[in-house]
Amino acid sequence: MKDSNEIKEEYRSERLEMEKYILIVLFLIQQRWGYIIGKDLADDQITTKQWLMMIVMANAFRNPPSMQEVADAMSTTHQNVKQLATRLEARGFLKIERDPENRRINRLKVTAECFEYWDKRTPENTKSIVSLFQGLEDVDIKNLFEIMGKLERTSSELYKETKK
Repeated sequence: MKDSNEIKEEYRSERLEMEKYILIVLFLIQQRWGYIIGKDLADDQITTKQWLMMIVMANAFRNPPSMQEVADAMSTTHQNVKQLATRLEARGFLKIERDPENRRINRLKVTAECFEYWDKRTPENTKSIVSLFQGLEDVDIKNLFEIMGKLERTSSELYKETKK
């Protein structure tokens, strides 16, 4: 009969294998979904990174964020946000404005045109999102939602520690 230490070691080994699998699958899903979303937005000449930035800006901030705030929210660099913002400004989806209190800071302001664009796409977006989660029951979505929240918090903490 196995003793408790042997059972614990087997569990740790099995858990590690499952964790490796989950990590790989998360990256593969991210790649595949990025491709799917990119194809969906291609006719509108919007990239997945631009799409993500607009979503983050419209939903994560109460006031127009600085480029650095958007960079932090997206776990990317100020320079990457600046490139995306410049392209989105050219499309009329946002405005880059100097902060009136600190002229060194550029604030990003989502335009009415951006909101109109997303309102127009709502039926398509709903159909696309539903297709990404087909095959999952309501309870699966609820559990996944809770698990993703935990993973997001952990990854955010590890990201902040790594940046120090």
